[in-house]
Amino acid sequence: MKCGVSYFGSRMPDDVAEDMKAIRDNGCNFVVHTFAEEDMEFYPGTMEKIVKASKKEKLEVWMDPWGVGQTWGGESYSNFIAKNVDTMQVNAEGNLVPAACLNHPKYRKFMLEWADKAIEIGADNIFWDEPHFYIYPEDEGCKGWACRCKICQDLFKKRFKKDMPVVMDADIKVFKEDCLVDFLKSLCDYAKKKNMINSMCYLPFENTSTFSDWSKVAKIASLDIIGTDPYWRKGQNTEQIKERVGGQAKRIAKLAKDYNKEGQIWILNFNIAKGTEGDIELAINTAYEAGIRNIAAWSYYGTYQMSHLASDDPAKVWQTLGNMYKRLTK
Repeated sequence: MKCGVSYFGSRMPDDVAEDMKAIRDNGCNFVVHTFAEEDMEFYPGTMEKIVKASKKEKLEVWMDPWGVGQTWGGESYSNFIAKNVDTMQVNAEGNLVPAACLNHPKYRKFMLEWADKAIEIGADNIFWDEPHFYIYPEDEGCKGWACRCKICQDLFKKRFKKDMPVVMDADIKVFKEDCLVDFLKSLCDYAKKKNMINSMCYLPFENTSTFSDWSKVAKIASLDIIGTDPYWRKGQNTEQIKERVGGQAKRIAKLAKDYNKEGQIWILNFNIAKGTEGDIELAINTAYEAGIRNIAAWSYYGTYQMSHLASDDPAKVWQTLGNMYKRLTK
């Protein structure tokens, strides 16, 4: 049984070391550290100390490209796209959008540099967190989608033997999904050659910004762990939470079995309303009953450090998670 939690918000090594002890004592055996562009540029030595403090507590260390290039999950900004405007995605109306194009060679090179740095500071596992194109509310026939930059247009024309349309259609959907798969595969292959474990998280919805056919990702040989984060919303009742978490957990468990992967489910530990902490217990039990044996929570101590996402009673959230983790790991 694997139980983990994400961690971000402090870069004070001594304080973080104390938090790693608290994470271990709360039943965790792995920790997911965010490793944003800011960390990569200004905190690599500090992050190395944080990794060592984590391993001292016998925690497996996962590293997350948090908000890098704005093509991964996370509430951090990207300096890369500010300095490399030529790599930005272009929407169907011809406007730049604040995210790097997954097909741009300069961005792909930068992601390999990110991986090198994550490995250098001691990562055991690279957590490829919610890879995506710039997210629009997209439907077939809409013009609000990306990316339609020159590189994407050329690649599309080479494959489909026609100009890339402006209006969303089935060919664009397939093209974007396959570009995402190719991008992720290239990163997993690179990290695997350096003896890294590769894990990833699907965004728990399907549109042309992400994946609709999850099996395409599950087929990547160098990818070890697949998961998703079916977070519920405030006000949803017990049945809605069970349906949301259970449905996605069963989907992941089946994919994991079919493609010889390890399945993972992420549990909501932010924006938890006071008095609803029991929903965490419900969600974990639901995922476990679906066959999931790798459970992670976002994030440490009810995300108390980020006011935008903080739970109403972080201590209660953390205690609830820990009680469940200790029960499962026993």
